[in-house]
Amino acid sequence: MPPVLLRCNGWRLTLIKYSRPGGRNVWFKRRKYVPKLPDFLALCERNYAQLNRYLADGTTPGQATVINVTEQHQYRISVTEVARFTTTLQIELTDEREHYFRPGFVVRLYHDAQVAEVLSCQHISRFKARYDYPNAEMLLPDEKRQINLLLRDWLKLCAGQGYINRELAFG
Repeated sequence: MPPVLLRCNGWRLTLIKYSRPGGRNVWFKRRKYVPKLPDFLALCERNYAQLNRYLADGTTPGQATVINVTEQHQYRISVTEVARFTTTLQIELTDEREHYFRPGFVVRLYHDAQVAEVLSCQHISRFKARYDYPNAEMLLPDEKRQINLLLRDWLKLCAGQGYINRELAFG
């Protein structure tokens, strides 16, 4: 049986009808997303390890390296901020032909905890750990996890197909 959608003040609430043996119907509300912290931290640790390959020991703000994924797609990783325990990186597409879609991340590396966290993606920042769904911004309930998974996939792409311009590499 398909889920039943109810409207309440413009919001949609999904209720699922389930028939128990004996003919009694039971209605269930969709569960809220609960973040799994150990899984999220493992993802952030893997992203840190991958991004750390592009950094030298003495990085300073303003340093940059270019990763050529294809002949048409080049990404620049720039160091924007360096502190004692953190480094902030900006990752952006450098293709001049792409006016409308310019993917980019701002990522903070926490060296003491050895994790990387996406601070902003596509000009959206300050992600919450969990969002109610639906919401006005149309963000997923696990939006923070999804953007960190996107960074992981981008890093896999760079490791598999990309190469670094050695003249611009850090160090």
